[in-house]
Amino acid sequence: MQPNAHYELVVEQLERLSKHGYRSLGLPRPIEDSFEQATAPQRAERLWIEGLIAIGLFNAYVIANHFIRGGSSWFDLQLGLCIITPLALIINASMKWSPNRIYRESVIAVVSCAAGLIYLYLESGSSAASSAYAQVGLIVAVVFANVVMRLQFPYAVATSVVLGAGDLFFIFHDRFLGLSDKLLGVVLAVCAIVMTVIANYSVNREERLAYLIRLRSDLQSRELSSVNARLQRISSVDSLTGLANRHAYEMEFRRLWREAAAHHAPLSAIIVDIDHFKRVNDTRGHLYGDRVLVRVASLLVQGLRGKDDFAARFGGEEFIVLLPQATQEGAMIVAERMRKLVEVAGSPALHEPGAPPPMTTVSCGVASCWPSESRDREDLLDAADKALYEAKRSGRNRVCWGELETPPRRRPATHGWSGRHRAHGDSSTRVKVQ
Repeated sequence: MQPNAHYELVVEQLERLSKHGYRSLGLPRPIEDSFEQATAPQRAERLWIEGLIAIGLFNAYVIANHFIRGGSSWFDLQLGLCIITPLALIINASMKWSPNRIYRESVIAVVSCAAGLIYLYLESGSSAASSAYAQVGLIVAVVFANVVMRLQFPYAVATSVVLGAGDLFFIFHDRFLGLSDKLLGVVLAVCAIVMTVIANYSVNREERLAYLIRLRSDLQSRELSSVNARLQRISSVDSLTGLANRHAYEMEFRRLWREAAAHHAPLSAIIVDIDHFKRVNDTRGHLYGDRVLVRVASLLVQGLRGKDDFAARFGGEEFIVLLPQATQEGAMIVAERMRKLVEVAGSPALHEPGAPPPMTTVSCGVASCWPSESRDREDLLDAADKALYEAKRSGRNRVCWGELETPPRRRPATHGWSGRHRAHGDSSTRVKVQ
């Protein structure tokens, strides 16, 4: 299911259950499954705790009833302590393993029905007082199932029907109750069942409404996070080439510089400039120039070592590549690979049949350093920039190396590097940056 469709379905169910009146509590399958998955562990834990309390109260009642009656109800005592209690403890312990919904709700319903019917069986037909107490016991069983344990609504209805039918059976066969007493007992039982079923419905509806509200909020938060992530990607990507833009480059440069300084690792930079790009635009048009930019950007990415390397479009026909943990030798190899890739495949085909495309080449300026607190990161870019100028001056289509001054010195931070002169060959040149 698509996220938007899922959100709309959640809102639809939330509006449906929020309306006045009694409506079906069933949710569409995907939402019902997620509701069960989200609430099952907490519900099983609550049933386990409340089950222990109920078993303790039941045993207290059985023991008190035995002694109040002067020890005459040995069968009731043995049935309660030796049969019902162990079975109830086993069933209650199974809640610790978070059973599925059918088992969990069914065993609670069966135990509630068994407790109510057994109590009716033991108390009805003994005396007028016992028969009256039997009605109270039935009401307690109904309240326990529908309100205390909060059986899911279909199971609560089924439990109530079974207990109500059992009460009618025992009242009808009770020889100690008169007609008026039987009618009163039936009315009390029916009222208790109806009220607890209504209470059970309200509790179940509130649980589902609370879950739907949380689910709606989660979906809204995820959608907002997704939109923010898309906006972040859009704001960090050059729309033409798909590379990172200048803003993303500045943020990544600061991060890589900090990490390299913290780990005492080298950092290298390559400034790449497309040769004679203005001439390409003037002779072939800006649309072809855009195709050249896209082709060169893709080739630069192919020339990277791996996912940790970073390439960005700085502006115009200029690109910058940052190579974490790359020394001079490794950076020169990457730069030369990029230069060769562009030389071989950097010229997109022309639309004019038979017209040879102009040759596309790049010049690269490379520099490396060991970042530290005593050195400004702009020193690295200045060295690479001057090396690029030397590559242009020496004939273009080449890679030049620039050394940083030694020892390092601090300088005011700037937002870019020095301006470049726009000045083909395979030689590499070393430039000493003063």
